[in-house]
Amino acid sequence: MLSAGAIIDDFSMFGAHVSAHGGEYTLVSTLLLHANGAVLPLIISFAYLCFYKKDRESTFYRMFSVFVGVVPITSLFAWVFIPFAYIKGTAPPSDDVTQFLTSFSQIANPLFVSVIALVLIVLGIILFIKKGVLRNYISELQEMKKK
Repeated sequence: MLSAGAIIDDFSMFGAHVSAHGGEYTLVSTLLLHANGAVLPLIISFAYLCFYKKDRESTFYRMFSVFVGVVPITSLFAWVFIPFAYIKGTAPPSDDVTQFLTSFSQIANPLFVSVIALVLIVLGIILFIKKGVLRNYISELQEMKKK
């Protein structure tokens, strides 16, 4: 927003909301504006999972790692299903995915977004399992059950 020259009117980190006026947006900057809400947490999640240490015994670390891995990956399901609703004309108009698709559909089929989101979900699940996060989570649940 700021790089496009917009003036921010309202910002809430806890409400995940920002509104602005003005600015000159290109197609790319518009796409980035609407995708950043999903992309930034996903990048952080993938980076965290890449550096995950499966040998750490801390219960907090293991549970926190599940949260950091699962939440951004599952949020991508909106990017899988909303393109289908967008094609039917029933997508929620104020959703970031819908606004992204409004710009993206000028250059490509909206279902391409669904395919990319599915690929990212699969990559996230593979990383989640391969790094041992799921195994350690199950181990922690079994330990809690014993107590």
